[in-house]
Amino acid sequence: MRFRLTFFLLLFCLCLPGFLAGGNAVAQSLSKPLDDTDRIFTNVGNIGLTVTNFGAIGARNAYWPDQFSCEYPLGSRIEHMYQGGLWVGAVSRIDGDQRVSTGATDRSSASRIGQGYEFTSELGSNIIQLSSLSESQFFDERAISHQDFVAEYTDRNQRNPSTGDTIPEHTPMHISVRQESYAWNFPFADFFVILNYTIYNAGIDTLDSVYVGFWNNAVVRNTNRIQPRATPSAAYFTHGANGLLDTLRMMYTFDFDGIPSPPPADSYIGIKLLGASPFPNNVDSTGNLMIRTYYNAWRFRSASGEAAYFSPTDDALAGEARSRYDRLAASLPIDNITPLRTRADNITTLLSTGPFPTLNPGDSVNVVFGIVCARKFGIAPANNDTREQRLNLTTNAAFCQQAYDGEDANGNNMLDPGEDVNGNGLLDHFLLPQPPRPPKVRAEVADRSVAIYWDKSTSELSLDPITREFDFEGYRIYRSNAGADFTAPEELLLTLSLVGEFDVPSNSIGYNTGFEAIALQVPKFFPGDTIGYWFKFPPPGVTVTHLNGWQYLYGVSAFDHGDSATGIISLESKTEIRRVIPGTPPSPDVSQKVGVYPNPYYVNAVWDGSGERNRKMYFYNLPERCEIRVYTLAGDIVSDMVHDANTYDGSNIEWFRRFGGTQVAPQFAGGEHAWDFITRFDQAIATGLYLYSVRDSDTGEIQTGKFLVIK
Repeated sequence: MRFRLTFFLLLFCLCLPGFLAGGNAVAQSLSKPLDDTDRIFTNVGNIGLTVTNFGAIGARNAYWPDQFSCEYPLGSRIEHMYQGGLWVGAVSRIDGDQRVSTGATDRSSASRIGQGYEFTSELGSNIIQLSSLSESQFFDERAISHQDFVAEYTDRNQRNPSTGDTIPEHTPMHISVRQESYAWNFPFADFFVILNYTIYNAGIDTLDSVYVGFWNNAVVRNTNRIQPRATPSAAYFTHGANGLLDTLRMMYTFDFDGIPSPPPADSYIGIKLLGASPFPNNVDSTGNLMIRTYYNAWRFRSASGEAAYFSPTDDALAGEARSRYDRLAASLPIDNITPLRTRADNITTLLSTGPFPTLNPGDSVNVVFGIVCARKFGIAPANNDTREQRLNLTTNAAFCQQAYDGEDANGNNMLDPGEDVNGNGLLDHFLLPQPPRPPKVRAEVADRSVAIYWDKSTSELSLDPITREFDFEGYRIYRSNAGADFTAPEELLLTLSLVGEFDVPSNSIGYNTGFEAIALQVPKFFPGDTIGYWFKFPPPGVTVTHLNGWQYLYGVSAFDHGDSATGIISLESKTEIRRVIPGTPPSPDVSQKVGVYPNPYYVNAVWDGSGERNRKMYFYNLPERCEIRVYTLAGDIVSDMVHDANTYDGSNIEWFRRFGGTQVAPQFAGGEHAWDFITRFDQAIATGLYLYSVRDSDTGEIQTGKFLVIK
C-alpha cells in the first residue's frame, strides 16, 4: 500500500488541475486501509504530528486540510514538515556490504516508484495509544506521556505483506524497530514530541558500525496563504532555509521569504538528538554525544549542481555522489553547511549518530530524537535568522532535553548518587516534573452573568512523580475582554487576563490569600452531573455584569509550590477553557416577548468580523425548543432556523467557528440564537425591514416581530 501512496502522489503531480478540482477527494484516494497506517496524529499538546507504523513521520500533506503533517501551533494551519523518517545503516559481518533501511526518503520518483519506504508493519499490527491522564479513555499505568503512540515494524520484508508489492532495491538487515512517541499538554512541554526508537538485530548476521538517523523534508509554510497543492509545486517547496546548532545536536528549518504570499511563517522546526544507549564508540562518561552527531543536507531529488548536495540514491558509495551510508556516517563540510541558512531552497536534511558497538543477533540500541517547534522571537525579518530570533527554539529545545534526561541530570547514561528521585533503583528517562491535574470546571451562563465552578479533589490530590509530594498550592482564574476575537490558539495566552489567584495561606509561596472567598459551604451539584463543585467565581455575593451576546473566555488552572531543594520552579497545569456567551435563558412564558438585538442592525457592528459571513445578530427570550423564520415584507421566506436550548452551540454561523481560537464550543444561556444574515439560498441579505416569527415547538404558540438592517 505504501507503493500505492507514492503512485497516487505521482499521479497528483501529473494531474494537478483535476486534483485541485477534486478537493478532499485526494485525501480519500491516498488513504492506507490495510495494516500500514498514516492517519494517527498527536493532539494533546500544541503540535499536530502525524505518526505512522512504518517508520515515516508526517503525511506528505496527503490529507490536508483535514489532517496535518506537523502543525504548530495546533489550529494555526502552519505546517512544518512534508515528511520525515527513521534511517538505520550498518555493515554486514557476512558479506561486508553497507546497507541502509529508511522510513522515508526523497528517492521516490517516476523511475523508482515505492523506494524509500523500506520498513513494513506485520499483518494485524497497528499503533497502540496509551495515556498517563487518568481521565483519558486510553489511560494506562504503563504510559510515559499524556499521549503515547507505540508501533513496531521491520525491514525484513522485500515485499509489502499487505499488498505483495516488491520494495525496489531493498536489501534487508533483518532489524525490527519499536517506535514510541510521547506528547504532553503541559505549558512547558506542549511544543515538542519525542520519538524513542529501539532497534533490534532480529536476524542471524552480526551488524557492525551501526548508525541511526532522522531524515526530514521540513517545509515551514502558512497554509492559510499558500496551499500544499499550489502550482507549480516550487511555490510551496522551495522557500525554506536550514541551519545547525551543533552544541545542541539540533538541525532546524524556517520559512526564508514567504514567497509568493508573504509574510513568511514566523516559526521554526528543530530535530534534536536527545540521547542514545549505549553511547556510540568513543563517547566518554561525560556524555559528549556532540562528537558523534552528524549533519547532512541535499536538494530534493537533485543530481545536478554541486556534488555535495546530490541526493543519495544507493546504500554504498556510487560514483561522485555520497552514498546513504556515507551520509549517515559523516557530516557535510562546514563550508557546505553555513550557506544553507542564508538562502531559500528545497533542501532535505539528516541528523544521525554512531557508530554503535557491534550489534549481535538479539542485541539492541536505543536512539531518541525530539521534534521541537517554536515561534520566532522579536520582529527582525525572517531571513536574518539571528540568535535572538532562535531564543524560543533554543529554550524549547532545552525543555525537550530535560524531558528526555529525567533522572540523568549530567547526561552520562548512569544512575549517580542523588539522581534516583523516585527511589526505584533505575535510571529513568522521560520524567517531567508535573503540575497538579487541572480541575474539573463547569460554566453556568445566564442573563448578563457567568458563573464558573470547579472541584477541588482533582487538583489538590495530585502527586508529583519527581518529588513524591502532594504539592498543590492554588488556583488561577483567567478571563478575556468582552467580545475578544481569537483566530489562533496562541492568542489565548496573550489575551486572557488573570482575574483571580487563590492559594494556600501561611507559606512563602504566592499571595497567601486562602480559599475562603471562593469556597462554597457545601458542594454544588447540577442535574446529570455527579461532580461536586466546591469553588465559584465570581466569589459568592459578588456581582459581575457581563454583556449579553458578547463572547468571553474563562480559564481555570491549578499550580504547585515547586521544590527549591531540587530547583523545580512552581508549575501550572493546563488551563481549562470555557467559552461562554451570556444571554437570556429559555422562556416558556409568552409575556417574555421574543426580540432581536441589535435592532436596527448597522453593518459591521463592533462584535462582527470582516466579510459578509462574519456578522451576527441574536433572537432572545426564545422558548426551549422553537422554529425561527425570517421573511421579507412581501412574505418571501429568507431563512429557517431550528432552535434547541440543550444542543445549540452557534455552529450554524461562521463567526463562532472562526473567532474562538480553541476547539471548545461556545456555551449559551439557552434562550438566544444567532443569525448571520445569510439566506437559505446562501446569499447575503440587503438593506431593509424584515419580519420574523417564532413558533414554540412544545406549545404551538407563535410570536412575531420585525427588525431593520442598514448596510
